Amino acid sequence: MSSLDDLVEDMARLTDAPCTLEDPDFRLIGFSDHRGDDVIDSIRQRSILQRRSSEDVLVWFRGQGIEDSLGPLRTPADPDLGIVARLCVPARHLDRVHGYFWLIDPEGRIPESTWPEATRIAESAARLLNVAERRQAHRDALFRELVEGGRLAARESAVDLAHAGGLDLQEPVTCVLLERPELLDQVSSRPSRSGVVWVRSSPGVACAVVRASLVGETDGLTDLLAALGLGRRVDSLDRVTRAATGPTVAGIDALAAAHRGARVGLRVARTAEPGTVVRWESLGPLALLGVTRDDDLEGAVIDPRVRTFLAAAPPDVLDTVRVWLDEAGSAGRTATRLAVHRQTVYHRIGQVEQATGYDLGRGQDRLRLHLALELAPYLTA
Repeated sequence: MSSLDDLVEDMARLTDAPCTLEDPDFRLIGFSDHRGDDVIDSIRQRSILQRRSSEDVLVWFRGQGIEDSLGPLRTPADPDLGIVARLCVPARHLDRVHGYFWLIDPEGRIPESTWPEATRIAESAARLLNVAERRQAHRDALFRELVEGGRLAARESAVDLAHAGGLDLQEPVTCVLLERPELLDQVSSRPSRSGVVWVRSSPGVACAVVRASLVGETDGLTDLLAALGLGRRVDSLDRVTRAATGPTVAGIDALAAAHRGARVGLRVARTAEPGTVVRWESLGPLALLGVTRDDDLEGAVIDPRVRTFLAAAPPDVLDTVRVWLDEAGSAGRTATRLAVHRQTVYHRIGQVEQATGYDLGRGQDRLRLHLALELAPYLTA
């Protein structure tokens, strides 16, 4: 069976024109290459780079009658919107539009003799999209059963989800969460890849249930995306994506633990720069964010005097105590890292003790303060 990418290329070859395939809400599904002499307008560029069209462009094209058309139709140019003339081929199945093929054709050269074959290609795409959406809805339901239902009730779901990804029930797996709404829109139409099952885990977040060995040695976002099989259709992901990997679990039956860990990682990634990947193994004390409710955790690790100190302390004092704790209480190493005198370090640590009431010569007080410093940005934001 042809893939959607194959059908996009078939349509481009048939019409000898640059082609894109978008869903009914104008979110990009696939696109063909274009030659150096092809006319390319800003609408195609935006669709490819930003994965969708703007609202005014969407309204304009719908105003051309594309939703009601039973076959190919020409849409005119609009210089004010930066639109060149196109041939639109609706992808219909069972009287429902599943998407649109767009062929750039500024001079109306695509002959009507190609339209019957173009319609057949579009019908094939619509059938694939229909099947893909129903399949995706089933996988999403299986995933919810696994991460929200009881262990015994989820057994059948585990078998079905493992089969969908070519996974053995007892092989190590993990969850990878990617926050990128455009990717979420494309999950159902993504081609299958052995060892990876895509699901829609929450609004704006796509989840890959993945064979642990595929992502275990990846370094950074680019490697992670490549391991997950994300190709050219999401080539701008690294500019906005935040990603997290959960702990590796022994089998898909334990997927709930991997998903919980990945959710904590994504929560931390949201406070970092776009393009950040947060791994469960790197979380340290932040893993506690997934153990209990925020208010309970805050009450356990941040007492009132420490909360007041964190809200009012000068930045240089906070920086000093963080480095000092990281350096196991070594004033010398702290002074070197901060490029200050050792006596300055002693003075600032004294300020911390006075403000918090902690004796930082005691390991228990150092631990409590270290936990408060690490967790407070996530509990009091």
